[in-house]
Amino acid sequence: MTRSLRLAPVLAILWFVLSDGAASGVGFGVLAVLLALGAVHVARPSRVHDRTEPVRLRWLAVPRFAVFFLGQSLLAGIDVARRTLSPSLPLDPAMRDVYLQLPPGPPRVLLVATLSLLPGSLGVDLHDHQLTLHVLDQRADIEGDVREAERQVGALFGLTLA
Repeated sequence: MTRSLRLAPVLAILWFVLSDGAASGVGFGVLAVLLALGAVHVARPSRVHDRTEPVRLRWLAVPRFAVFFLGQSLLAGIDVARRTLSPSLPLDPAMRDVYLQLPPGPPRVLLVATLSLLPGSLGVDLHDHQLTLHVLDQRADIEGDVREAERQVGALFGLTLA
């Protein structure tokens, strides 16, 4: 119950941000938050397989991650708009495999969700420590983007990466 009380406001804020604060979607937002809390209780991802202690969110790191997340979301929106308005913009789509350093569990799940908001990338498959991304332009610095996102998510959970 304590876990739900801590997680519910975070999910509600996330819903508010994603819905652009539209009052018309409040009922759906409440339902989405309740379903997400139910899924958390069913999955119970409180322990990471590679570690013996629970992975805990570092609340003081949330603002820094939020700035990163919102900045990347803005860049992704600008990138999509630019590609839509300029069809001649060269695309070089590909599937790229990337090795992940984050441990399994909540940090890795959040990383994959975050990477899907990076400009031109979408998480397609996750198997052990390998993530397959679909990218719009394989000439972009995909590896660098993934490492930066990993650092940001790692800091959110108090994890230090090599």
